[in-house]
Amino acid sequence: MTMVAALLTIAICVAVGWPLSMLLDRNARLSLRLSTGFLLGGAVGGVVLFLLSSVQLRWSRVTLLGGMLLVAVIANVVVRGRSPFDRARFGQSFAPQWKGFLSTGIDVMTAVLAAGYALFATVGPIAEYDFISIWGVKAREFWIAGGIDWRFLENPFNEFAHVDYPILLPLIFDVQTVIRGSWDARWLGALHVAFGVAAVLAVRAFIEEETVDSVLAAAATLALACIAFSPWIGLAEGPLVATGTVGLLYVRRGVLASHSADILRGALFLGIAGSFKNEGVALIAAAAAGLLFTAPRFLARLWPAIAIVTPWFVLRRQHHLQTDLTTGPILDRVTSHLANLQPMFSALATYTTGKPFFWIGAGLALVLAFRAAITRERFLLVTLLVQTAFFLAAYIVTPHDVTWHVRWSWERIVSQITLPLGFVAMALLMPLIEGRRGRLEGRTVHGSLTT
Repeated sequence: MTMVAALLTIAICVAVGWPLSMLLDRNARLSLRLSTGFLLGGAVGGVVLFLLSSVQLRWSRVTLLGGMLLVAVIANVVVRGRSPFDRARFGQSFAPQWKGFLSTGIDVMTAVLAAGYALFATVGPIAEYDFISIWGVKAREFWIAGGIDWRFLENPFNEFAHVDYPILLPLIFDVQTVIRGSWDARWLGALHVAFGVAAVLAVRAFIEEETVDSVLAAAATLALACIAFSPWIGLAEGPLVATGTVGLLYVRRGVLASHSADILRGALFLGIAGSFKNEGVALIAAAAAGLLFTAPRFLARLWPAIAIVTPWFVLRRQHHLQTDLTTGPILDRVTSHLANLQPMFSALATYTTGKPFFWIGAGLALVLAFRAAITRERFLLVTLLVQTAFFLAAYIVTPHDVTWHVRWSWERIVSQITLPLGFVAMALLMPLIEGRRGRLEGRTVHGSLTT
């Protein structure tokens, strides 16, 4: 029953989000539509619970599903009046039969990887400390209260739960809990599997815009899937990676194609990312910096992201939910840490980000395609550099021991930017691979004879 409730929750989120994804981007590939459908449907479920709590209606299966269905019906009605799907936008690729078999085989390997992750994520009750003390405890308190328990968040004894963090993830946990009818810490892990799969599906769709080679697209997807599935089950990293990556890749497409609608689409998902965790809010600012250096005319198009995250800051101020980074004598801490950066650098060197082969591969891609990196991929690279600077700034502001803070957060927060960085590496390497193969075969990557 618990597994069925988890799968049913995911299916409901996809069904509710499907017309929204059609409304957002009618010409999206199927994989991207499935991805954004789940992400949007999950966000809708969280928003419905938030609104029910705001009007003092106790959560129930009927009110939750009724609200989600209403959103889906309205979106479906609007979609029906839009222009039809434009298949010509993607073109057609003709590949030998052996390539089809090979790409399918690689996709099966990716599916096996996802299945293994699903077993890992649901093997037992989520045991991550931050789930037990932050994300899970808030979700369970909300479930018991039948709505958002502001008294729990306001209680100074509960500051350990990072009450300043946005509450979209606990609300999505409660979507599944309300549908099931009881709390179950094990199968909440299924939601993290869905977020990981959504990230992989979205990346695959954007990769297919970079190459017509199905084998290359499948291989790149498999490589990126290895970093898309977050090992921190029950924490906000997985949802943040999925929504943040989709947002950044939409904005990247908008910058490259000078298409403002894609900037708006990306801003929507960046706003959802900012509703999962404070680092998601920083990612919005980092994306703004990336646009400032590449396409400042589109900067104002990020307004949906700001509009989405602003209500939480208003509520946080209203309920006096202060973040630990802004407590106490901030200037004294900053001055002290800047005067002695050695502990921070020593900790960063000691507690590395892991995945050495990933970092070597990403570095080689940037070196081998340096010209394309600083021109075509400038938006993403500037954004990721600024986001990394925000991570380091948190260690300068932190009221905690710097070594302790780095040890327990550095690898985890850096994982938030590895998937978009991995996409950059693939986008840089694929033209090089296709170009060399075309020269070896005496033709271009599109199959026309060379002269």
